[in-house]
Amino acid sequence: MLNNILVIDDDPAVRGAFKLILEEDGYSVREAENGLQGLKMVEQARPDLIFLDLRMPGIDGVETLRRLKALDPELNIYIVTAFAAEFMEQLKSAHEEGLQFELASKPLSASQIRDIAQVAHMAKTHEARRANHHKLVLTLYVVSLNAETRRMVEQISALLAGIYEPGHWVFDVIEVLGMPEKALEKEVFATPMLVRDIPEPVLKLLGDLSRMSSVMAAITTQTQGTGVQTIII
Repeated sequence: MLNNILVIDDDPAVRGAFKLILEEDGYSVREAENGLQGLKMVEQARPDLIFLDLRMPGIDGVETLRRLKALDPELNIYIVTAFAAEFMEQLKSAHEEGLQFELASKPLSASQIRDIAQVAHMAKTHEARRANHHKLVLTLYVVSLNAETRRMVEQISALLAGIYEPGHWVFDVIEVLGMPEKALEKEVFATPMLVRDIPEPVLKLLGDLSRMSSVMAAITTQTQGTGVQTIII
């Protein structure tokens, strides 16, 4: 479960807004007013998600990013800034160095902040489930869940429960909402592969789902011994 979020920003109003919004949703939020303080907090306890400003006194956000990734390359860092153009060359260099991060423009609405945290939460949950070596993992990306989509999801879940033993399958549904770039980043739209492990009745329902406008058209699977594969529906 994603519980621990760190906000690194020199503006107390920004930190306060993130804290208020995220704590309402049950997250534990820590605040750092500069990069060095943020680094110390990460050394004390690894956060599940970091919101990072770029223009700060002392070391800037790009240097903070480098030092954070040196501590833990797997840190989930979301750069939130109004000065992306000013730092674009540095950000490009960081990306070319292999540093992984997300980028969003200030100001973020409350719903955007919640969406980012939700996607990070679902990704963390999904990775944890994968680590448990389930026989089959399915992930469906949707713009939003409506009554029709929910009905189909329930039918797919019922089919899987009837085919697989408990603990041998996982069916995740992720509401991507206003963040389709998350799905694009994972190349779920661009990597069609044949997956033989999905039962035919489930494939039929997935085909029905693909005709709904709220579905973003991606199903990923993971099976033991075959790695991660993707179906485009």
